[in-house]
Amino acid sequence: MMALRLALIGAGVMAFVFALRTGTEWVRWVGIGCLAGALIIRLVERLRTRR
Repeated sequence: MMALRLALIGAGVMAFVFALRTGTEWVRWVGIGCLAGALIIRLVERLRTRR
């Protein structure tokens, strides 16, 4: 799960950089989706360890 989170964070940051350079709006939303997915995975991991 940690590798997936890191991959999503990396993809999100790269998408944001690409969106800033080119000005494309949909790439920015892809980056937001990747970062949101990484946060959801973190939340699920924390909920699993509490039980």
